[in-house]
Amino acid sequence: MPLFRHGSDDDREAQSRAQTEQAASLDALAHGALPLRAQQRLGEIGKAASGFFTSDLSVDEFALVHALGLRPISQVMGSSIYHVGWQQQPGFYGGWQPGGVSQELTVVSDAWNTARLRAFARLEQEAKLVGATAVVGVHVTRGEHDWAAGAIEYVAVGTAVRADGAEPMESPALSDLSGQDTWKLWQAGYRPLGVVGASTVHYIVPGWSTQQASGYWSSWANQELRDFTRGVYDARETALGRMTAEARKIGAAGVVGVSVEHSAEERESGAGGSRRRDLVVTFHVLGTAIGERGAEGRDLDVSPRIELRKNSLSPHVLGGSR
Repeated sequence: MPLFRHGSDDDREAQSRAQTEQAASLDALAHGALPLRAQQRLGEIGKAASGFFTSDLSVDEFALVHALGLRPISQVMGSSIYHVGWQQQPGFYGGWQPGGVSQELTVVSDAWNTARLRAFARLEQEAKLVGATAVVGVHVTRGEHDWAAGAIEYVAVGTAVRADGAEPMESPALSDLSGQDTWKLWQAGYRPLGVVGASTVHYIVPGWSTQQASGYWSSWANQELRDFTRGVYDARETALGRMTAEARKIGAAGVVGVSVEHSAEERESGAGGSRRRDLVVTFHVLGTAIGERGAEGRDLDVSPRIELRKNSLSPHVLGGSR
């Protein structure tokens, strides 16, 4: 029996269709859309009248969402694996380091923000295909993988729901609130307008006093490393400022359920006897923009619930710097 055999005409035709579908899916992804197979499956769910659904809602969440007149349709997802481009490390020019200046690593920040926007855009596309009014309980995972060096991944998953008697929305409202919080928000007279967020990565170069304070001979005394403290504040203000601007753009009255993820990574820099320890600080913020059900955009005094989690990301997650 020969090792390789010529396939039948049906086999060749099937292979040709698969190649055509793969090329079309890659083209769709290049334009921010979904792969063809996902579009077809979700479109079939939207047209189905069986009432069967999948979701990541707990039993309590399902009961409360149902009490609002929202019917779960399907679990939906948005994902983007994004390559981080080359980033010049502050203070390095041809191997010579004059001292360096603390600044945002804009290439890395832009990569995180673009991946987030693409993931949420695809999540919204999936919700539209199944005929959803909104997506509730959106949760996000971020990270990197060994098989894709220099790349980051952003994934958003939630449950698409449809209001009883309502027509599918052109732009379904996205919310990272739980079913319980969605119910409370609705009872208070407000509704979610969408998920807003921002990411920023700052490179902090310590001044002479901070370098001295973190050195061996100064380790005996308690003292604040002020340059690092200031850098953390700068990164936080950048992230929160961008999230606030995004919320105001869609006419939100406020942002609730704000989560803040913060990580800090030490980087050794310099050459010869002039070595120092710099700091790379990353902030990810995410929340749900809300407005009044009867009148969007009115002033609303909202006190966000902030969940602060400190994570340690692998060096090459932020490794766009050189």
